[in-house]
Amino acid sequence: AERGFADLLTRAGLASISFTPGVAPSEFTEFVKAFSAAGTKPGGLAAQLKEALGNNPNAGIRINEIRFVVEDEANARTGLAGQIAAQALGANSNMKEWLNDPQKLLQMIVAAEGAGKGGSGEGPGAAGRGAGPGGPGFGAEGAGSPGAGQGGLLMEDDVVNVVRLLTGIHTASEQAGAAGGTSDSGALKKEFDDLPVNAQDALRQALASLPKGGKTDGTTLLKLAEHMAIRVALQRYERGEVKVNAVRTMLDKMGHEIEHLRKILTAHEERMGKSGILVESHADILDRQFWAAVPESGKRSVLMSAEAYCVPPRNVRQYVSQVVEQGRVSEAVSILTNYASCVQSREPDARRRTAIGLSELAELFAKTAQDLLGMALEMVGMQAAAERDKELQVLLGAAFARLSQEASSKRNFAAMKQSLESLAVIEARQETLAESLRPRIGVENRLGEFMEEAMRGQYPAELMNVLRRVPRAAAEHAAARFGRLEKREECRRLTELVQNIGGDAVAHLRRMLHERPPAEAVQATGLLSMLDAPAVNVELHSRLPGWDRAYHDAVVRQIAAAGAAERGCLLVALMERLDPVVWSEVVDEIGMSGDAATASALLPLAQGEQGAASGSYIQVKAIEALGRLRAADAAPVLRKIVEERLLFRWARPNELRVVAAQALRNIDPEWAASYLPKSGLDSEDLQLAPLDPSPDAAWLRQRRYTRMQLPRTLSAVAETSHGEYKLSAQLLSLGGGLATADSWLTAGVQAMLKIQAGLRPLRARVLMRKAGAQHVGFEFVEMELEERARLRKLLAGLSKPSQVISLSLETPKQAVA
Repeated sequence: AERGFADLLTRAGLASISFTPGVAPSEFTEFVKAFSAAGTKPGGLAAQLKEALGNNPNAGIRINEIRFVVEDEANARTGLAGQIAAQALGANSNMKEWLNDPQKLLQMIVAAEGAGKGGSGEGPGAAGRGAGPGGPGFGAEGAGSPGAGQGGLLMEDDVVNVVRLLTGIHTASEQAGAAGGTSDSGALKKEFDDLPVNAQDALRQALASLPKGGKTDGTTLLKLAEHMAIRVALQRYERGEVKVNAVRTMLDKMGHEIEHLRKILTAHEERMGKSGILVESHADILDRQFWAAVPESGKRSVLMSAEAYCVPPRNVRQYVSQVVEQGRVSEAVSILTNYASCVQSREPDARRRTAIGLSELAELFAKTAQDLLGMALEMVGMQAAAERDKELQVLLGAAFARLSQEASSKRNFAAMKQSLESLAVIEARQETLAESLRPRIGVENRLGEFMEEAMRGQYPAELMNVLRRVPRAAAEHAAARFGRLEKREECRRLTELVQNIGGDAVAHLRRMLHERPPAEAVQATGLLSMLDAPAVNVELHSRLPGWDRAYHDAVVRQIAAAGAAERGCLLVALMERLDPVVWSEVVDEIGMSGDAATASALLPLAQGEQGAASGSYIQVKAIEALGRLRAADAAPVLRKIVEERLLFRWARPNELRVVAAQALRNIDPEWAASYLPKSGLDSEDLQLAPLDPSPDAAWLRQRRYTRMQLPRTLSAVAETSHGEYKLSAQLLSLGGGLATADSWLTAGVQAMLKIQAGLRPLRARVLMRKAGAQHVGFEFVEMELEERARLRKLLAGLSKPSQVISLSLETPKQAVA
């Protein structure tokens, strides 16, 4: 991602983006919007950023563009690098020509020699000495050519002296430019004569090997110096004069001098460095080019040795990729295994360079073989746990995190398991380091994604091992996921998944319910009711009294959605601790649970013996619940409600008699068949009955009443503590409805709902529900019996097959008595 972002900036012509301490939130917002507007098109990025940030010099965010030198028509034949070098060197036209055309520099050297020897005949012909095929070319072969000058083998000091000569030319040019004169050949002659014979021959050969008849750019001399340095290193390495781990030291020495030359000839790189763009050091460039010139047999020998860390990562990647393409996968595995083992070397520099290399080669480890990442993670983890050097700890941690991220992105669950096991070892010895690594290794960040795969049943056995290593994080993801479940099968799979993770996950759910704030504790309620219902009972008994009504509502809905066999008894035990506003849904869910043992707790409610706390609406709900449970013990109580009369009228309200009669049709159908025709109850009223639970229902929340599509929307007003909200009711049932709202209502908020139906509105207390982007749901929690009778009459008039809808996947049906 970082490389891609850097490439995007480069293609957009941006050198860097600077942030000052004065960045304002509005600036950062506009900055982000600019990237969104530009998309992946680099051409528009710079323009979008300019438009968003403006040209204010005091802006908190500033963009620095890459500026190219405009070529002057008068100097059309002069290369761009030559112009830059000339500007850096001064106004000396002679020096400009030398640096733009190394052939001129060669002629200048030869002329200086001729002048000093009085025209002895060592003229231009001397320049051709040793300039044959053995001269140092510019390709990989030329860089590694063992050909030497006539003075013997070239040494690193010779290269250093040549580079110093070229740097000295720059100094002489600057002095001449400052004096307003020109450089004389005498100064150049003296500098050249001071070089050792080997260095003089090497410079002649290098200059003479350049193509004749054409100019080269200003970086040609830099390339000459680089290839001379590489040739020296390669010759000495192949002759056995230096060991593998000493090559870098030798290249560092020559690279230090070449760095000065680069700053002169390629001044634009210095500007890039000042703008915040990373410029590769010359020692790194030489190191990489040296290993590119080493023969294949030599590369393999080094990569299989204890000095494998000396090979730059880019060269390792190139060589291993070639080996894999040739089908020698086992050899590639051996090389990478050996390279990773260098992280446990006794030499600090070896551990440092290997750690850096592993960070760059993580992707190569991932795609070469399945087991390589796990092996590398184990080695790096062991070393990170044992490392005492703070700087090396940071580098090892970065390598560990990068390898772990690669394992996560490639879904290499065996390597992810090894990452977590190694992290536990690190935590035991380096707790601070482990804390910084845990959020970076990428396992917990993608845990939700992995658990989704596990819920679908499409996961390898190694994934379960990963989840068992992070039971707390897995439990939290499972609890959060439970709130988004819709299907019964999803609930079953999620419960089984947590059970398979083990007791640590269940224990963490218990801790969440015990310790966390209400908003987080509620999330654990539903899943834990399936896994440990007694613990839910104990914890909620102590915690519910201190929670707001909204959390009481959430608890009931979580327990209902989980569908545990014990949920009926659990809700009975918790009922006295719950806010009376949610009692209606509690009683409904007790009836939907199918647990006949809960009937005895509902009988007092059905008889209206709970006083003002329950009210007549809860009495109706309790009677309906007893009917769903087929509670035979309730039959005498219900018959009394239906049959009891006073002198000239029935003793109980009509709505109460209707729901009791409907319950008795389930409990005692023979009595109902004989008595109801003479009961005085309207058959249409009796037809609109509560729905029974369906054990085969696909959805978690089963519908408790049939919903009716209204022929036209009914206006409604919801009065809350925050004000009034206008609604348009579209669906209605005895339990609630669905409407559109002119503004958003918070889910779970309590409201007094007034529905315009007839001469006066229907009134009921409701809890608002979330029902999509355009709709809100509402559930009746308190209603006078007279109002419910009016609602029943309204719905009974709509109870035609074409007017009845179901929100399940089953074929829509009307509930028939």
